[in-house]
Amino acid sequence: MSGIYLINKPNGISSFDCIRQLKKIFPKKKFGHAGTIDPFASGLLVVMSGKATKLSQIFMAADKTYEGTIYFGRSTTTYDSTGETLEERLDFKLNNSLIDQTFNKFKGNIMQSPPLYSALKKAGKRLYQYARENVVVEVEPREVTVKKLLRTSDFKNNLVAIKAEVSKGTYLRSLAYDIGKSLNIPAHLATLTRTKSGSFSLKDSYLLAEITSASKPTISLSEFAEKLPKIVVEPNLERLIVNGIELDKKRVDFQEIFSIYNQDEKLLAIYQPYKNRFKPLVIIGEADENI
Repeated sequence: MSGIYLINKPNGISSFDCIRQLKKIFPKKKFGHAGTIDPFASGLLVVMSGKATKLSQIFMAADKTYEGTIYFGRSTTTYDSTGETLEERLDFKLNNSLIDQTFNKFKGNIMQSPPLYSALKKAGKRLYQYARENVVVEVEPREVTVKKLLRTSDFKNNLVAIKAEVSKGTYLRSLAYDIGKSLNIPAHLATLTRTKSGSFSLKDSYLLAEITSASKPTISLSEFAEKLPKIVVEPNLERLIVNGIELDKKRVDFQEIFSIYNQDEKLLAIYQPYKNRFKPLVIIGEADENI
């Protein structure tokens, strides 16, 4: 069945490790995920199966929400608790008020440099591969958006708990490191859990260990399509839709993805805006699997 599995990824394994495990359980299915979670972190991994893998870019572009903790007094090579120490210093003074003031500086559109230990590519090679080989590469800062950044605990034992809502491509590890630099205090991200991805929530997810060959997607492709804006086409258009015809604004004018049904309420396709037209994102077809 094509659909969306919401997985609660445990810490200690990579996002692709989750995909490998799912492929062992469902060897005939195609899988993809919508946004990597670092191995040291846990939380919501949105996994698509079958034709729903075509929705990957849509889900990856969604904002993400995280909860975690920042440790002040030690910075690391990876900007998290797994890295080697870059600097350690405990002779500093810090309080809730100063942390809040600093957090406010990092809200909105900011320029951020990704961690050198990350899966981003430069010249066809992952940044972490350069880092492991002690090769220095220049990483260009990029603009990201921090929509929310809240302190959710008192500062105690060098730790503070946070909640953040951020745009695609934002690294919470870099955010923790940069907050430390702003305070002139070495810092790293101690823990991290993704709690939301777009409209999807961790509370609706499977534990990876709970999934068996009998497990159905958390949300089927048809259930996802039902929540989208939709149009119903006449019979003479059905064949054209399942053959992937592009539509123009004479027939529809949505600003977001939408679903197309026939007059028998059968899902035919999911379309997306493309320039001044609309093109198919997912085509279901007449003799498709149960969706």
